[in-house]
Amino acid sequence: MNGREQVHLIATTTDTLCHLLWFLRRQEPELVELVQSRGSTGFPHYLTSRLGVLPEESWATAVYIAPESLVDHLLPRCRELDPPAYVEASLDAAGRALQRLHPDPPGAGLRELADAVDPGGELPAAWASLPRSGDLHRDAIRDAMVLREHRAHGHYQAAQELGLSPLQLLVVTALWRGQSQDAIAGLFRWSDEEIEAAAGSLRERGWAAFGGGLTAAGVAAREGIEEATDSRGEQPLSRLPESRRDQVVASLAELASI
Repeated sequence: MNGREQVHLIATTTDTLCHLLWFLRRQEPELVELVQSRGSTGFPHYLTSRLGVLPEESWATAVYIAPESLVDHLLPRCRELDPPAYVEASLDAAGRALQRLHPDPPGAGLRELADAVDPGGELPAAWASLPRSGDLHRDAIRDAMVLREHRAHGHYQAAQELGLSPLQLLVVTALWRGQSQDAIAGLFRWSDEEIEAAAGSLRERGWAAFGGGLTAAGVAAREGIEEATDSRGEQPLSRLPESRRDQVVASLAELASI
């Protein structure tokens, strides 16, 4: 497995575990019970379980991909959930879900990688400062969040260095992947007018074609963002002793397939 494949396996593993926390794409009974008992379905659960480690004034900038107006609209509901306590409840539920899906205690690989992170953003730093509980399954979720937010911060930082707004990044990514832009409105609540304005700005830069899709310049720019993201994701692994890296990556394969 080459370096990029190792980085992608780490990313796949962390995404899989973080989805247990966020209740995205999965219907784990532990999370269903939490969401139903707190009445926190959808965005309130997602925002509070992810951002509850931050002070409230930092939430809008930490979300990146959603309009600030959506965060402002949902803040009163999230505030009712008591974000710090809700993060703990979400971690407990996700840890129980992971224990059911993977009864054996996770190995030390995730912990070693999370401890090797040098968080450069407020959200990854907040997750890195969250104390571990001593429950290995629960702590694996916490460590996955450190790694994922570290990678995500690098992703958006690379886009910002190219002068892209969060919405422009969503649009250029959809075009790069050959996906419909409908999900940008459906999932992230951007308006059709805002999405079209972002697409228009990409055409003006010569990154998007008028008939749809990206130009060669647009493809190169988006691939550059992906390379920068992978480079960011490789940092924790590169800080481990070389003799340990293959073992750490191999230990994640079972977690990635739950």
